[in-house]
Amino acid sequence: MKKIIILLISFYLYAAPEAIDNNITSVVDMNKTTVLYRNEIKDIDNQLNKIDFFIKYEQYQKLEKLKTKLNNVEKKLKYLKKYKRHTKKNEISSLELEKTAYKQQIEIIGLGKNNLFDVVIFVKPLPKPFHITNPFEIVSVINYKKEIGNMIKKYELQYKEMDVIISLLNKKKHLLSLLNDSNKNIDKIIENFHLIKDIYKSKLEQIKTQALLYTQKMREEENYQFKKLITLLITIFISILFFTMIKFAFKKYPKNIENIYLINKILNLLNFTVAVLIIMFFYIDNATYLVTILGFASAGIAIAMKDWFMNLFGWFVILTTGNFKVGDRIKITLQNGNLEIVGDVVDITMTRIVMHEDVTLTTYNKNRRAGRIVFIPNNVVFTNPIFNYTHSGLKTIWDGIDIVITYDSNFRKAEYIAKEVVKKYAKGYTDMTRIQLNKLRSSYNIRNTNVDPRIFTFIGEYGIVVSCWYLNSYSPLALRSKISTDILEAFLKEDDITVTYNTFNIIKKENNHEQTLETKTSI
Repeated sequence: MKKIIILLISFYLYAAPEAIDNNITSVVDMNKTTVLYRNEIKDIDNQLNKIDFFIKYEQYQKLEKLKTKLNNVEKKLKYLKKYKRHTKKNEISSLELEKTAYKQQIEIIGLGKNNLFDVVIFVKPLPKPFHITNPFEIVSVINYKKEIGNMIKKYELQYKEMDVIISLLNKKKHLLSLLNDSNKNIDKIIENFHLIKDIYKSKLEQIKTQALLYTQKMREEENYQFKKLITLLITIFISILFFTMIKFAFKKYPKNIENIYLINKILNLLNFTVAVLIIMFFYIDNATYLVTILGFASAGIAIAMKDWFMNLFGWFVILTTGNFKVGDRIKITLQNGNLEIVGDVVDITMTRIVMHEDVTLTTYNKNRRAGRIVFIPNNVVFTNPIFNYTHSGLKTIWDGIDIVITYDSNFRKAEYIAKEVVKKYAKGYTDMTRIQLNKLRSSYNIRNTNVDPRIFTFIGEYGIVVSCWYLNSYSPLALRSKISTDILEAFLKEDDITVTYNTFNIIKKENNHEQTLETKTSI
């Protein structure tokens, strides 16, 4: 028997080396393949952990495990506290710490959903379509469509991620089978993701259908507002065309050329008002709501902008009363009479009167400045006197010149000379004024229509005052200067007429005696 055993051992020693070498090579190759498979599985796990769906799934699974452990700990604590009264305190404290740790981990993970599919498949609801009330919101419609389109693209990309996850899981399952690694959990994961994919597909189809309905509704709103805007623009264009034709008619057949400017102003205001009303009727659905808003708004604005409204009301009074208009020469007294402005009205806006100063008698006596553009608030018509030099077509005003002669002068001759000089220069203005006053009597109760020059004689402090009154243009300085020089020349030629002025005496006192050195009485 021993011999047989020795022979078998000898045979094995001669024949075994080649078999041993083959086994060693096979083992090495198997180890290399295993490492390769393990690396591929690791790479698959890394890819899965980068996909949001899979991360949520893993978190949910971890959360469920933590909840199960927490539930077991709570049951054990309850049992110990109720039935094991002599249980060591250290054991209860340890369980309490474990319970607290599980709760903290559950709170950190969160998720906020109880259902697996709700956690993994969270589809944000589409924003609901809104009602467009004006054409400017068409831009919002474009943004709305873009937002919905981006959401659909995002959900479609997420849906494709489901296929990637399932493909990676199947690959991992195959590798595990090659390694003879029994991982029963992976079949359950693959099954869950197939269910998740089907549910997500259903939700995605619902979202697409909903998005189609929403975009269709917004498209209808957009088309409606676009047509409404076109109708509005056409209506406003017709309104502008209508008022333009009226202005053209007034320009072509004017009864009074001076009223063209005022008519244009009124027509422009009416055109603007009509355009605003058209817009309001197009885009205000509830008239009562509009009236309420305007009531409260106007009350607050009226208090805050009292001066502005007074200017606006003054403008309305100026246009409707016709006390003065663009082109008239007026004088406005301001600052309790300390400031007088005389000039031509060049514009009347809704807030102010625009005047151009001229060189006038007021300029000569008070301002000593002229040629400026003056802006005056319209509310002056309620608080300050306004003098109109050219109202209702009048082109003239009464102007007066006073000349003082000595008491011993022939004042009758002086009156006659002054009247002749004044009549000579004022005749054209006198005839023109007579015609204008006759026309004006149809609108005003004018009793005194005497327009002939008037000469008055008064006893003055330093002599006899010859006061000459005549009709002059509303820019009287040139004619006033001419009449003054001619009267002076005529008086100086007469021996019995002497012009005088204020006199003064210089008196020198010596030894209580007064001596008059110089006395001036006349020239």
